[in-house]
Amino acid sequence: MIEIFLSASVPLPQRNRIFFDTADILAIRESIKALVEVILPVGRITCGGHPAITPLLALFVREADLSSDHVTIYQSRLFNGKLPPELENFVDVRMTDAVGNDIGRSLTAMRQLMIASRPFDAAVIIGGMEGIYEEYDLFRASHPNAKVLPVPTTGAAAAIVHRNGGYDEELARERTYSSLFRRRLISSKRLGSG
Repeated sequence: MIEIFLSASVPLPQRNRIFFDTADILAIRESIKALVEVILPVGRITCGGHPAITPLLALFVREADLSSDHVTIYQSRLFNGKLPPELENFVDVRMTDAVGNDIGRSLTAMRQLMIASRPFDAAVIIGGMEGIYEEYDLFRASHPNAKVLPVPTTGAAAAIVHRNGGYDEELARERTYSSLFRRRLISSKRLGSG
């Protein structure tokens, strides 16, 4: 089973405008849909429970008639009472302890547990804001031999990670997300190079 860590969010206008102004919301949506359709039949997706991403995952799992037990969602107890109702659609929801009332420290604690939770084959980065950078750094430290696949056409933090990380320029033009994920995640895993 292929293990994919998904680092994704839909940028908010009231946060750092560099993310919101460059985000391609349709591309974020379509890339999440393609990731679900390509990965869930052969693997698992693990991610944090972002309020815009969780509903998309629930929708696309249902539309593709796939099993939601191949999705693991982490969420901090700090957000109890504010959680997306779509969490109920998932079997494997893991709640992590809050660190007082500190959002930053609570999210860091959740991210550390989530990223250390299993031996991931790859991380896929879609859209995103500041938290993407922390997840990227934690992932690289915990899984130095795993593939990292930023999807720069989704804009926001994913485009910045792609540009700053010296990733393949082909990714900057790729919008056929299903083909991209099959080629870069599934084929490479079967060949033992992922």
